[in-house]
Amino acid sequence: MTGSPLQTVYFHGLPGSAAELAGFGPEIAGRAAGFHVAARGGDFARLADGLAARLPEGPLRLVGFSLGAAAALRVAPLVGERVAGIDLVSPAAPLQLGDFLGGMAGAPVFRAALAGAVPFAALTLVQAQVARLAPGKMAAALLAKAKGEDRALAADPRFIAALAQSLRHSLIDSRAGYASEIRAYVTDWCADLAKVRAPVAIWQGSADDWTPPAMAEALAAALPERPQVTLLPGLSHFSALRAYLEAQPAP
Repeated sequence: MTGSPLQTVYFHGLPGSAAELAGFGPEIAGRAAGFHVAARGGDFARLADGLAARLPEGPLRLVGFSLGAAAALRVAPLVGERVAGIDLVSPAAPLQLGDFLGGMAGAPVFRAALAGAVPFAALTLVQAQVARLAPGKMAAALLAKAKGEDRALAADPRFIAALAQSLRHSLIDSRAGYASEIRAYVTDWCADLAKVRAPVAIWQGSADDWTPPAMAEALAAALPERPQVTLLPGLSHFSALRAYLEAQPAP
């Protein structure tokens, strides 16, 4: 690995897709142009094997946004010493670390998954039908009560179009993988945090109502080595991702 360039692997949110990196406009998208977007599906061992096949040499930086942070943390120990660092933006931590659901906009989805296979399957079926018929309206509805700087994104047609694309990707094109990973997320995976050996950094919006600041703090406390936590005043969920991407060096 000596002399090999650092490669960045991006784990998108759920629902989510590579469109997350394009929804803030071409200048910010250009800063993420070299990111490799990880294929998803809930089988983290298979995902680690896929990364090894796709990127066989050199150090890796894992970047996880929202529920993608959970995937990055669970994949990192399987990839091993090649992981040079892990950047987590608006990270979704294990639900078992605290009483977070009441402050999470996605709580109905997680509660359905916790309730069992039948209620969760029913919910994802309804979600898929709405995403098929009216993805733009679904995207707008998700941000109807946006907090902080996410309010500006809710009024941005370009961002709403990218979010709609992500909804279709997760709920229609990759629905089985989406459901599998949500089910994996709501299980207790706290023990996996002790296996993380690479340095971690967290970017968290102070006004986030999808993954609240208390969740990021609990995650930081639960990792083997306390990470650097950058609190972003006034930013919420997606606006924190925009700020993180803006801070990346131009290609």
